Amino acid sequence: MSILKSLFGPSQKEIWRQLSREVRGKFHEGGLLTSSAVQARTADWIITLDTVTSGDGKMNQTFTRLRAPYFNPEGFWFEIYRPSLFSGLGKALGMQDIRVGHPRFDQDFVIKGSDSRRVRRLFGNRRIRKLIDAQPRIHLSVKAHDGWLSKFPDGVDELRFQAAGVIKDRAQLKTLFDLFAEVLREVCHDGKAYEDDVRIHIRRLRAPGGRIEDKHILWESYGTRRDAAAALGRLGDPAAIPALASVLRDEDEALTVRAIEALAEIGHRDAVAPLVPLLGAPGWADGRPARQRAAEALRQLGERGLVDTVARALGGDFEGLKARDGEYREEIVAAFAAALGATAGAHAANALAEINAVEALPQLRKTLRRISTADPRHETVSRAVGKLEARAALPRAAAAADVEVDTLPRAAREPGPDDGTLPRGARPPSTDPA
Repeated sequence: MSILKSLFGPSQKEIWRQLSREVRGKFHEGGLLTSSAVQARTADWIITLDTVTSGDGKMNQTFTRLRAPYFNPEGFWFEIYRPSLFSGLGKALGMQDIRVGHPRFDQDFVIKGSDSRRVRRLFGNRRIRKLIDAQPRIHLSVKAHDGWLSKFPDGVDELRFQAAGVIKDRAQLKTLFDLFAEVLREVCHDGKAYEDDVRIHIRRLRAPGGRIEDKHILWESYGTRRDAAAALGRLGDPAAIPALASVLRDEDEALTVRAIEALAEIGHRDAVAPLVPLLGAPGWADGRPARQRAAEALRQLGERGLVDTVARALGGDFEGLKARDGEYREEIVAAFAAALGATAGAHAANALAEINAVEALPQLRKTLRRISTADPRHETVSRAVGKLEARAALPRAAAAADVEVDTLPRAAREPGPDDGTLPRGARPPSTDPA
């Protein structure tokens, strides 16, 4: 054992490296200009422990901090710290903290927040109070991230702990990791185990896609959202259909696949409409055309006839289209409009003209502007535009509500003599006694 170690004990790096094993995380060794860090994942979140130095260059101070970004669409925030002379002054000036209903805890800590009901529920958690009470120094808060310079997606904020100095007490640091895990579970999942909670999985699915990176990856939602989509399919609740439909064109192709499969697995009639537009989608979904995956899901939902009709039309056979003119018309039109830019674009344009889809004119005109006159599709799309514009210009039948009663045509009078030319009868004799 070295003389320095015998005098001062293990170094920060040694302690943090051992901590990383205890929290089943990863130790990142710092360099000349970067600090060491420990990262551990708990459920949907990544907790990062590191140090940060702030000051003006002459007087600098090092702080130990923990951070964990999380999806916070409600914008709920709180702040908790031990009281000081300045916090007492704040109370004297009317800056009242929130009482959570546990007298000793209320006395030992200053608590603020945006929603007193949620703050009381959060600190009503006995384990959270115990973990906070174990910290000799604590400043735990939610840091909002917004503005166009922020690296954080909309709706994502950060749970943050910060204390002066470098914390080398391994037990204290492990307690902080436990505290973060418990607080995140409470504010995001209401303290529930979320495996079979549809509402929580919908929330997870609606989190923004992507990741946040600093020196390390601080947050990423790819696995979380895919897991949520798969869970919603397994649970089979139709309430999840709108949320699943909202990610069918997500840039994460693996998530799109999970959502398509989940809609088929739910098996509800309402799952059909969101899938139909994908029958013309030109993109891919995790290695296979998205239209193929959508077709399989629709067949599983009992819509083989619809799938075959759209597929034949995209191949140039429009025979069965008019028979489908009614149910899912809007979605079928969307499928053909999506296919305009693909190799089947000419057939898609003809199909739109065949079913008189004047509502697709904006998309057809946009396609016409994009493709060159040398493109084989140009002439076909141009004819479809002309046909539908002519259709749109035709007078339409007025609705009954649009017609004034006094403007309706009236039946002509029967022919006959003028009333003024008819003979008049003699007047009755006068009964006047004069």
